[in-house]
Amino acid sequence: MNRIERLTAIVMLLQEKPHTSTAIARHFEVSKRTILRDVQALSEMGIPVIAREGVGGGYTLPADYHLAPLPLSLQESFLLHLALRSIIGLASLPFEPARASLLIKLRSILPKAQLAGIEAMLERVAVDIPHRLQPTPFLDDVMAAMQSQRWLAVTYQSAERLSTQQILPQQLSTQNGFWYCRAFSQTHQTERIYRVDRIRTLVWLDDPRPTPLRPAPVPYMDESHPQIVAFLTAQGVAYVESEPHLGQAIQRHADGTGSLTFRCPPSELKWYTRYFASLGDEVLVHEPAELRQQIHQLGQKLVNRYQQR
Repeated sequence: MNRIERLTAIVMLLQEKPHTSTAIARHFEVSKRTILRDVQALSEMGIPVIAREGVGGGYTLPADYHLAPLPLSLQESFLLHLALRSIIGLASLPFEPARASLLIKLRSILPKAQLAGIEAMLERVAVDIPHRLQPTPFLDDVMAAMQSQRWLAVTYQSAERLSTQQILPQQLSTQNGFWYCRAFSQTHQTERIYRVDRIRTLVWLDDPRPTPLRPAPVPYMDESHPQIVAFLTAQGVAYVESEPHLGQAIQRHADGTGSLTFRCPPSELKWYTRYFASLGDEVLVHEPAELRQQIHQLGQKLVNRYQQR
């Protein structure tokens, strides 16, 4: 980032809220002395930077001061188009009608020559998002309930059974083309993760109810959780490194093999049983004994099934 870009960015930062010189220097990874010179330069250019001393002080701008909208560079415009094209790959989006209008508005403010350059770049760069066929009809309702902190009564089809639950949505996220909702379950009195496309029915609950008093969440890697220790062949490393969460936990060895050492909630051992079993002989699980036993039992079931044919 050159100095002109940094000066512009400082003004935009101060438009949001006051910042100390130390905070600004940390944000741009430069020295405090550099920021002091930048603020002096802005003042000489006529930018009304206000310096306030004492606790809660720092640099700020008058409440009625606004920087005129800045043109987007080719790289900035490309990143916006790439992000929009990426989310279009999702089968469902919140605020679906806004997706098309946003792209039209973005393209309308860009010069034609810049658009041509963006199209050329987009032909060579893409972010792959799996396109799922499962409909997600209640995505907007879940988002609205999360924003307004309203309770929902849902019929949910898990991998094992159909159940009716009362939930309070807390967070939405997407992974591998699916939408997930972290919500507090009144039924189970704990937070759980729900795949939104598996919600079969949804009803808004109008009766007021207090936000549940929840205990502090237990960290995923908490010491009270079972520890998983596994050895990976070189091919196993190649398989696991593409998994979004486990891939970051691989400890690589000089010969190309690797190992995994981490903790997880007991409720997730069933998932790891099937995951490690899917890797075949490219993984050897050492701990915990419960996980080894579950993998053995699953393997025995498969042996029995295919011996009968």
